Amino acid sequence: MKKNNIFWISYSDLMTSLFFIMLVLFVLSVGYLNKKQKVLINEIEGVNKLLNLEKQFEPLIKDNSFKYLPDCKKFIVRDLMGIEIFEPNQFVIKPEYISTTIKVGYKIENFLEQLTTKNPDLSYLLVIEGNMANTFDKRINKDDNYGYLISYQRALSVYNLWLKNNINFRKYNNVEVMLCGSGFNGLCRDEIEENNKRFSIQIIPKVSK
Repeated sequence: MKKNNIFWISYSDLMTSLFFIMLVLFVLSVGYLNKKQKVLINEIEGVNKLLNLEKQFEPLIKDNSFKYLPDCKKFIVRDLMGIEIFEPNQFVIKPEYISTTIKVGYKIENFLEQLTTKNPDLSYLLVIEGNMANTFDKRINKDDNYGYLISYQRALSVYNLWLKNNINFRKYNNVEVMLCGSGFNGLCRDEIEENNKRFSIQIIPKVSK
């Protein structure tokens, strides 16, 4: 009898231990699933915001200062289209176009402020791209190094002009700025080659949390 009692006591202890182990595993599983569910919900919300972002871009799209290129989601300055705002073959902005460039810089800054306020869980990449026009017969190679170098320096000139006038896009924690030059290449080039003497702006959103 005694041996039998010891067996059942040991068996009872074993089952009790197993019960607590299963209970702990259940609690951990529930906690893990809840955490994963919250992450998934946040990702879905972020994707929904990205999908609806075009609505939030409407103020800039409808602004008469810009022309929106929907195929590549870029903005160019209307008042500077078809105009060589830089000194020929250089990256110095001509004095008569400085005020217009500053004006659109303030508009972009105000727009980014609205975006970051409304969407604190999104981050944005602001791309300032320098472009160049080829000759009328397009005899210059699209991948010519000179085109890439000068167009990048032009984007840098625009960015530095904005900085000098207290236009600082980096003051927003969720905004990064990238400068680039597409030279005689790039998407969404104007069919009228002269109109490619410009710089363009692209705002790329992404989920940050």
